[in-house]
Amino acid sequence: MSATPGAAAAGPPPLPSPAPWADADAAFFADQLARSDYARNLGDALRGLYGGRPRSLIDIGAGSGLLGQAVIARGGRWCAIEPNAHMRGRLAGVAEARPDLSIDIRDGVWQDLTPFDPAAPADLVLCANIPGPIGAARALHARTRPLGRRLAWIVPAQAGPRSWCLAGFLPTHLHGEDITPGDRLALDELGSDLAPDMVHLVPWTFQALFPDRAAARAHMLDHLHRRGHVVDDLERRLDRHLDLALMPAEEGVIARAPKLSAVFVWHD
Repeated sequence: MSATPGAAAAGPPPLPSPAPWADADAAFFADQLARSDYARNLGDALRGLYGGRPRSLIDIGAGSGLLGQAVIARGGRWCAIEPNAHMRGRLAGVAEARPDLSIDIRDGVWQDLTPFDPAAPADLVLCANIPGPIGAARALHARTRPLGRRLAWIVPAQAGPRSWCLAGFLPTHLHGEDITPGDRLALDELGSDLAPDMVHLVPWTFQALFPDRAAARAHMLDHLHRRGHVVDDLERRLDRHLDLALMPAEEGVIARAPKLSAVFVWHD
């Protein structure tokens, strides 16, 4: 682990914070993340680093609750903070299915948190793949560190794109994004004075199922156009890559994007 003391080091500019998700985007992400090994791999790592399951959890950017469920102890107290309405609906479904848990679902973002939050102090404060570690790391740390006895951030660490979830399925000439590992950018921003006590790397794979090749192609083109990176002969290049990289499945075709997550941990 290397960190630059004091001010953030020069480097590629961070990607802008994403706009709030449309329901269709949120639903696609939640469905395909559940199909992936994300919750299993990151859940195993977090439980190992914590030394078990926390009895109280502040989960900032809780999403559909997939990772929170993999971490929190049975009968625990879970404050799930999530700005997306579709994801909060999924969290409500988790609350209904898990009456053993005390789940407080809130509409909010990390910028609104204060040290006097009623859920604090929690055994664990979790920030998994939220805007902040890259671009506002010191501000995020100031808001989240006082809330619990232990703090964990999940930060993208692959030498690849960090934007939409399947960008890493594409070669660089198609996705056209900065491929600097995000954990390096976050550590440089934090500096030596705020550096985590531990950094642990966890590989996993985002896996998305499409009913057919045409659906996969339409998904990729839609996101490439949204990102504004349109290269010459885009569709022919994409078609060639889809022919090589899509995997057949019983229910359609699968696109896989390799991921690497860095778990930053601060503890008492």
